[in-house]
Amino acid sequence: MARQQHAAATAVQEPAGVPFPSRFDLAAVAGLVVLCTLAWCSANGVWSFADLREPTAYLDPEKCDVIHALAMMKAGTKGEFLPLAWKQVSNLGAPYEANWNDWPFVEELLVNAFALLAAIFGLFQGLNIAAMLGNSLAATVFYLVARASACAPRWAFVGALAFGLAPFIFAQQPFHITCEWVWQIPLFLPVWRSVATPPGLAFGSTAFRRALAVGVVAGLMNPYYTNILCQLTLLGAAVQFYRSRSRPALLAALCVIGAAAVAFSLMNVDTWTYRLAHGPNSGAVVREYKWLEIYGLKIKDLFIPPPTHRSAAFAAFSVAHRQAAPLLDEAASYQGIVGLACLLWLVSAAVKARLDGRNTDVPLEVWQILWIVLMFTTGGLNAIIGTFGFTLFRGGTRYTIVILAITLMYAARRLSRLEADEAAGGRSGSNLLWPVAAAAACLVILWDQVPRPPTSEDKSLIARQVTADREFAERIEAALPEAAMVFQMPVMEFPESPAPGVPPYDHFRPYLYTKNLRFSFGSMKGRDRERWQPAVQARFFEGAALDPQANQIRCNPENARAAVDELRRLGFSAIYVNRNGFPDRAKGLENTLLDLGYTAPPIRNATGDLACFVLEGRPAADSSPTGN
Repeated sequence: MARQQHAAATAVQEPAGVPFPSRFDLAAVAGLVVLCTLAWCSANGVWSFADLREPTAYLDPEKCDVIHALAMMKAGTKGEFLPLAWKQVSNLGAPYEANWNDWPFVEELLVNAFALLAAIFGLFQGLNIAAMLGNSLAATVFYLVARASACAPRWAFVGALAFGLAPFIFAQQPFHITCEWVWQIPLFLPVWRSVATPPGLAFGSTAFRRALAVGVVAGLMNPYYTNILCQLTLLGAAVQFYRSRSRPALLAALCVIGAAAVAFSLMNVDTWTYRLAHGPNSGAVVREYKWLEIYGLKIKDLFIPPPTHRSAAFAAFSVAHRQAAPLLDEAASYQGIVGLACLLWLVSAAVKARLDGRNTDVPLEVWQILWIVLMFTTGGLNAIIGTFGFTLFRGGTRYTIVILAITLMYAARRLSRLEADEAAGGRSGSNLLWPVAAAAACLVILWDQVPRPPTSEDKSLIARQVTADREFAERIEAALPEAAMVFQMPVMEFPESPAPGVPPYDHFRPYLYTKNLRFSFGSMKGRDRERWQPAVQARFFEGAALDPQANQIRCNPENARAAVDELRRLGFSAIYVNRNGFPDRAKGLENTLLDLGYTAPPIRNATGDLACFVLEGRPAADSSPTGN
């Protein structure tokens, strides 16, 4: 049986007749980069340098996390997001420096790479270039892995194009930028095959050294993908050990997992050392169990196109489904027409092998996908684990990109083998069929997987929002002394803590455009030091009453004066208000400040949702709120 499995595993690894690497491969990679870049430009309507200077998403409720990505990049440009070092952001968390150490953020090297792009090209341009590179890099690595696995160039190209233009990648841009960068996933596939097939992963071999390198790379990147690398490596190695009892092969596989764990641990040095120095913060990372159900992988979503599909019929079907579905598809699980064809081919091959009694011919890839489904589907093993309190990997939908990589690589290998067998059999009558089929598949990918571009109205809205916020921030900075502190209302915790009417990272907006101002928002929740802010806000509205005739909340003047005096004592020079966070659009708060004698009109942005009230008088020196 072991010999049969080894033969089945190695049959598709035979050379496909074209040496690797070759000049053709270099041309193919260049072609992939060009196609992916043009596809990204088309999907985002970016065809000029002026377009590149505008973000592709800004205040859209579904992509508002982009503000957080931009804030991290800006902190990186100022040297305040260095890997392994404690992260204290000087312009946030006033009157202190914001603590960004309690969240176990792994992708520090990636954020610093994006920050370097921002430092060179500008903040929005840097984010756009990073998103664009995400598509090209994913396609390039898939192609190289496919060719190293003896896939024919044309099928490696088709698979790489489908992976690089995956709907998942477009759906994550630009707000989940570290999830969008999935280039490392194709590197996992040879590791999983080597540990799961006889004779297993051999110590000291080239494959072993490469697998260790893949483990290190995975540990430095998004932990979702590190998680699946370790799971399928361990699962494959355990099955292989059960069959062969080879301890060295099992230990070699465990070394790969260990390499990923070491890299992951290295990226968490700052978090762990900060915890040792300042004590634990159990309130920083709070993930409710319900999200494991809501964002769990759902098989039917593999077949549901995104609402941005170029086909009006497909898009309408998607919108109707999203309105009716009780659970969300957070990651755009759609596999694409080509990806679905590959998945159905893989499943049918497994079913046929089982029906024919050829159990050893069931493709390895089927077991890998079955494990992903069992683990991360809604109500699956991940949810069961979550009932015991481990709810970190809530977005099971994100593993659909792994399913896509597995099925595309399987199809590329099988097609390469079929074409090679036909050539070896001297059947030359259908030589033209293969390149025509590959070209047709590429055309289907470009039509099916590249989203339709935004409308001119969508782009104009983003441009107006950005211009309004930039002018607003510049006016605040001009009205306040250098390094002045601004208290932001409504008070919001950070991270992942929206307020009614205000997305979780909206208070970062003025930080993106100012140079020296210091804002109260942005220090991680859960520590006593930050608890003074909600207390001050509560003082403003203590004894407040709703005035139904004026449709506003009337604040108690004495309590409001005490709150303002407290802010001035702490050194704050202004109060920033997001009006969307108040049921009366902050009319009552504004009138109260006017009644207290702050008669200068507030600074407002052009879109009308932000206002800033300058506090007269010199702030008290050397004052700080109670807390550690």
